[in-house]
Amino acid sequence: MRWVQPCRTERALRTSLPSALLILAALLLPACGQRLTESQLNESLERGWRAFSTGDFDVAVAAFDAVEKAPGALGEARYSALLGLASAWQLRPNPELARARDCYGRLDALGTEQARKQGMLGLALVDLAEGRTAEGQSRLTDLVRKFPESPEADEASIHLAESLLEPRASASSPAGFGLPAEAPVERGLRVLEERLQAFPHNPLATAMHIMLANQYIKLQRFPEAVKHLIAADEEGIAVRTSRAITRWRIARIAEKELGDYALAEKYYQRYVDEFQRTVLYYRALTSLERVRQARRGAQEAQTQ
Repeated sequence: MRWVQPCRTERALRTSLPSALLILAALLLPACGQRLTESQLNESLERGWRAFSTGDFDVAVAAFDAVEKAPGALGEARYSALLGLASAWQLRPNPELARARDCYGRLDALGTEQARKQGMLGLALVDLAEGRTAEGQSRLTDLVRKFPESPEADEASIHLAESLLEPRASASSPAGFGLPAEAPVERGLRVLEERLQAFPHNPLATAMHIMLANQYIKLQRFPEAVKHLIAADEEGIAVRTSRAITRWRIARIAEKELGDYALAEKYYQRYVDEFQRTVLYYRALTSLERVRQARRGAQEAQTQ
């Protein structure tokens, strides 16, 4: 299918982009009246997502806008362009949330299930960013309820829990924010616990376990914290530094808070085996010997 690029796109770019980007924009957009092939649309989308991934949001907006405004651009091309525009307006250093909301709304109106899920998720995040917490939480809850098996529901669960667990803007607080009340905290914990119970190996399971562990540590509920740290480690932590921190935390909590020397020994050993070139390596060696001695002492006391 062939599309004609409207002149208004080029004029809009010339008035909105910094002059340093006009040459780039000219490369991104065909001359007014030139017909676009499907290959050209795909190239513009690829260029937009590359620019988005490197933080070149103005270039990304130019590329996505060219596709979104092309007459007859339908299906995957229009979906990708609208999603790119919405994401770029939302995540740029100086977010333009009204524009992001408009794009997410048009995305939601496309009618396909995938577009609807992304539109619902995006609108919820804009609500939260604008301080419309109740509206955002309602959208996220609705998304999880309507599309429970989707990756978007996993992401919605994390954002919903985060909105319940983290400090929120509060004009009445001298510090400018207020800690969440006990009921929202428990609800936030329940959101993640229930999601993991229903979908234990979802793509965001590791992040959910870490979030839960961090909150349980704040609450000094150490058995639950260790349980989720172990689950995160077993689920797989790709980033080496994060994996090292998680194993160190398991060992320290097991030793210092739970008195579980067998578990502490196991995770100090796992730390020593994998992370020989870290600043905590020699501390882990010393700790490993200490818990071994404590474990032997406990065993000897039991036999006497």
